[in-house]
Amino acid sequence: MAWPWETGAPERQAAPRLEGSAYDALARRAIANATVDGRGGASHTGVRRWRRFCAEQGLCPDRPLDPNASLAAKLHEEWLIIRFVACLVQDTGIKPRTTTNYLGAVQGWHARQHGIKLSGGLKLERLPAMIKGMRRIYGDSGRRVRRGVPPQLLRQTMDLMLDPANRDHVTIRAALSLGFQGLLRGAEFAVDGTQWRESLHLSRADVVTLTKERLVVMMRPCKNMNHLTGKTVPLVIGAGGKFVDAVADMRRLFEIDPVDSSAAKQTPLFRLLLGRPITVDMLRDWVKWLMQGIGLRSEHFGAHSLRIGGATALFAAGADPNIIRTMGRWSSDCYRLYVWACFIQTLEWTQLAGYTVVDDVAGEFEEVDCY
Repeated sequence: MAWPWETGAPERQAAPRLEGSAYDALARRAIANATVDGRGGASHTGVRRWRRFCAEQGLCPDRPLDPNASLAAKLHEEWLIIRFVACLVQDTGIKPRTTTNYLGAVQGWHARQHGIKLSGGLKLERLPAMIKGMRRIYGDSGRRVRRGVPPQLLRQTMDLMLDPANRDHVTIRAALSLGFQGLLRGAEFAVDGTQWRESLHLSRADVVTLTKERLVVMMRPCKNMNHLTGKTVPLVIGAGGKFVDAVADMRRLFEIDPVDSSAAKQTPLFRLLLGRPITVDMLRDWVKWLMQGIGLRSEHFGAHSLRIGGATALFAAGADPNIIRTMGRWSSDCYRLYVWACFIQTLEWTQLAGYTVVDDVAGEFEEVDCY
């Protein structure tokens, strides 16, 4: 028996083509719907730039290569990828650090489209060194400073700047409190760049329990498990936080802005006086305004500051990392939410997030882009 690379070895035969099947249409549709755009990631900016780059080079952007192809063929494809990354930096002004996100989108799209990444799946050994070198050549502005909102400061500024008799202010306060104690991403409780849709965004009907002791909201995470249809993840909040109490703030919202049960599904959970749902941009502006109102630099805060602040408060209170990960939905395995944090624990920890005093620490957070 001879190995394929040895003299006299028989040539590898191409795999036979599969005949058409009634299952093909569903399979292709499912692969395309693995990404939010429903096109297998083809609409991502990185993929569009890859297509443009290949067109300018007179090449096809679809480049499946046999993993058993020659090393020379793989390295040739690797150099094409290196040229693409250099083009992103040199011609489009994209920062070297950001090119990895663009290329990752291209690789994911190519793998879904053809069953294999570019360059036959070769580990791109030279690419990290190249990006490191480009950061030295072009400089690197570093990551944006993003500060979490400490619970005691959130309470201080809400009491100071939000009028409890103003319906819009009551709505904002309830949204901020829920975002903080629920460790919510902005797009999980506000509208992010699209029109409000009951299937995606929180509605009044999604509040399934609201008592003096607890709040339960059924939600659809905007990242992990967002491919599932329906709002299947329960967000459980305990009442009684010394500084932040989303249960009390939500009860006040339902008192000042009641909605008939027949219209609950069509009503955004957080809406302003004119009926407009709260957007992520609005939320970001409110957080900045509130922090500025107590003398802090507004540019260090945003909608994600609530999520950071809530997680930091839990950590300061002594929460186990697994509790924080699962409560913040940093795991793609949704069932772990109640494996690691049972119902009673969730009530206790969310209460602690609204009760604990923490030192405000300015830091750099990669989490915004990674989860």
